[in-house]
Amino acid sequence: MSTPLLYTAELDLAEDDVEAFNAWYAGRHAPDVYQCGFLTCACYRAIEGTSAGEMNLFDIYEIPGSEVFGTQRYLGMRGRDPYMAALMEKRRNKAHTVYEQRLIAPDTPGAWLNGDYLSVVRFAVPPDLDDALAAFLRAEAAGLGAIRLRYAVRGVDHPRNPTFRPRCMVVAEWADRPPVAADLTGALSRRFGGAITEASVFVGARIYPWPDRG
Repeated sequence: MSTPLLYTAELDLAEDDVEAFNAWYAGRHAPDVYQCGFLTCACYRAIEGTSAGEMNLFDIYEIPGSEVFGTQRYLGMRGRDPYMAALMEKRRNKAHTVYEQRLIAPDTPGAWLNGDYLSVVRFAVPPDLDDALAAFLRAEAAGLGAIRLRYAVRGVDHPRNPTFRPRCMVVAEWADRPPVAADLTGALSRRFGGAITEASVFVGARIYPWPDRG
């Protein structure tokens, strides 16, 4: 099987609307996307460490390829879901981004996304630095303390939801709340200097599926 794509769907909701969103996501949306062929499905809620102004909910999926967005089952999902439209109207911001994974470390068999916590760094860097950046991150992964580290770059946009996010993303999966020292923005800037631009950070605790640790 080829390396899955990552698909992120971010949104910002008022705190009073988050509980209803959580119930819908777990009880309706997640089963629907699995039936559409998604490989994994998880939602994280922002905690301390997230950049100011970032959205408070971060959905991340692994999909077999961008063709999943063109299937009749996926295209008909909104029409079959009587709850989605009212919830989505409450979004104060959104971003939908499709990424190609360039590095998964360690890349063990069945290395699906799986962590009670997630830290995400979005940034731009010229494509000619991709190999050097992947090598740097592979070396960093060994001492980071995370379950797994992923480097991904934007691929073909979602057919109906073009994104404003920069080209690159690093995702770290954690069993426990990540330490402040795990923020990779400083390490990336020290190594690549001014080539790193548009950096922002999301740090979240998993709300779907339920965390492994209470």
